[in-house]
Amino acid sequence: MTVTNGDSRSDRDCRQHLAAGLAALLLVAHAITPPFWGDVYPFTTGPMFRDSPRECCNYRVFDLDGTELSPRDWQVQRIYDGNPPGYGVGVRPPPVLERTFGVVHAQELVRQHFMAQLQRPEHRDRSGVVVVQQLIGPADSRRIGEVKENQWKIPR
Repeated sequence: MTVTNGDSRSDRDCRQHLAAGLAALLLVAHAITPPFWGDVYPFTTGPMFRDSPRECCNYRVFDLDGTELSPRDWQVQRIYDGNPPGYGVGVRPPPVLERTFGVVHAQELVRQHFMAQLQRPEHRDRSGVVVVQQLIGPADSRRIGEVKENQWKIPR
């Protein structure tokens, strides 16, 4: 026996319509929330690796005598985590040269970065550095590798 509330629809029909309406509301929220408010759990845009750059750079730093130095000490290490800027894991990234993955910096910007680094207290005893910028990109249609290398001597 079906009990109604004075309406021609049964309670079961009402629950089905309510569930369908709630599902539709969640689908609309899933489509609208990320573009306007960013990632709000459980709604996300799925940002990882969507930037897909065509090229990037590795930096190697050497003392003037040829000793390789730590990229981290000179703030040229890569901090890319697969997420575009603004989508982090709650950690403030250090002020590295490569703030946006895939940007190939011109010589002048690299020089400015290292001139500022040479002014830091921990580097004041150095008279300069040699910086090697390795450009990584498509070597051919099937391989990715080093396609160019720039080397600059940056004195104090």
